Amino acid sequence: MLKPARHRHLVSLCLCATAPLIWGAAWGADWRLSRQLSVNGVYTDNLSLSEEDQGSDFYVELTPGFVVSGKGGRAELDLAYSLQYLNYLSSDSGDRANHRLQGNGRVELLRERLFVDAKTTARQELIDPLGPTSGDATNRSDNLQTSYTYEISPSYYERFGRRAELTARFSNNGVFYSDEGSDSIGYDGSIELRSGPAFGTTNWALLISSEQIDYQDDEVPSDTYSDASFLLGNQLSRRWRLDATLLYEDNDYTSRDGTSGAGWELSTTWTPTPRTSLRVGVGHRYFGMTPVLDFSHRSKRSMWRASYARDVSSARGDRLDSEVFAFEDVFGDPTVPEVTAPFEVTDDTAAPTTGTYISNTFETSYTLQTRRSTLGASLGYVLREYEATAEDQSTMRARLFWSRQLSGLTRSNLTLGWSRSELDQTSVTDGSDERDEYTLDAGLSRRVGTNTRVALQYRLSSSDDITENRVTLGLVTSWSD
Repeated sequence: MLKPARHRHLVSLCLCATAPLIWGAAWGADWRLSRQLSVNGVYTDNLSLSEEDQGSDFYVELTPGFVVSGKGGRAELDLAYSLQYLNYLSSDSGDRANHRLQGNGRVELLRERLFVDAKTTARQELIDPLGPTSGDATNRSDNLQTSYTYEISPSYYERFGRRAELTARFSNNGVFYSDEGSDSIGYDGSIELRSGPAFGTTNWALLISSEQIDYQDDEVPSDTYSDASFLLGNQLSRRWRLDATLLYEDNDYTSRDGTSGAGWELSTTWTPTPRTSLRVGVGHRYFGMTPVLDFSHRSKRSMWRASYARDVSSARGDRLDSEVFAFEDVFGDPTVPEVTAPFEVTDDTAAPTTGTYISNTFETSYTLQTRRSTLGASLGYVLREYEATAEDQSTMRARLFWSRQLSGLTRSNLTLGWSRSELDQTSVTDGSDERDEYTLDAGLSRRVGTNTRVALQYRLSSSDDITENRVTLGLVTSWSD
């Protein structure tokens, strides 16, 4: 049963409220507009992702979208949107429309003093991470829903000569679900006092923050998170840096254990070249040890990243931090996202519950670009240790992709994927507490115009009890100003 539409209207209202500020201040900006459109005819042998009553179908997928980017003297905006319309020809369950949105904006209201940041998203996601999925949002499945987020953050910046810099920030945000999950509104305030250039190679910072989350379900209590920390660091040499942090956290959320206490962190950063950086460290907070790993290496044609972090998080926090469309490529260069491309719906997203958990996240990826080919691999693992229950949700995933320019007009692609999701105590699903999924994507595309191409794609998705074969023939075009 769908929730009232007022939550989606609230997101739209926030966009409308901030748009005049951004638009007005950036009127003289250098605007770039990309219009995109894809039309696909798709055949599938398991439309409803059913284990027994598999039903084949042919459907038409129409996806218009646009990307707007602009940067002026006092404002900048990146906005990407697409509408996926699905017309199932032989299904009795009707058509479907999916909205995807990523909007990031900043406006400088008072020069070098007062700023307003705004962000909003809309995306499709799984209700049950262990439930049926095809990896995207095209199938007729009761395990899909849309989540919406917004965040508005005014901030004030003050510089005290060369000695210190002060930043005060307030944030209002919201996370809403179309079907399952408790909608919520958050309020966050922070003050940061950091050392200025006068301290040379030594830097220090004092940070204080407080956050309150109110859930729309009256039976769910509010959560509060507060902390104060002091950071001291020194650039020992051109290659080595040392940082230490002391902190105290005072939290109030549903948990079987304590939610407050003192903590510390000690880390070192090694930067042998401007293209290579390695940060390793260890710390301790009220929930246990907190190792730190952050590595990146970039060459002319390749990029390698690896990271590990252990932190307090929640389903709403993950959704506020994640992106729907990226405006930078893996090398950090600006790019125009292809909003009409298939939207990946992964099974490593936290179930839409109100519980707070300890998130253990490891990610590594490698990308190599040659004159005619792109090769990449990624590996990820996330373990969520829920504080209020005995549930632990984990997902491990691996992906290998390759694309090659066969000729001046023709390109091929191949992607292999694997994931394993586990839940040690089933409370959000009536099915199995473990699921393996394998995917294969292979295709050819041929350019038929300056910005137009036709593509033929085959996809195989197989889990423990569900298999789907899918063939897609489509046309993709774009035009820019």
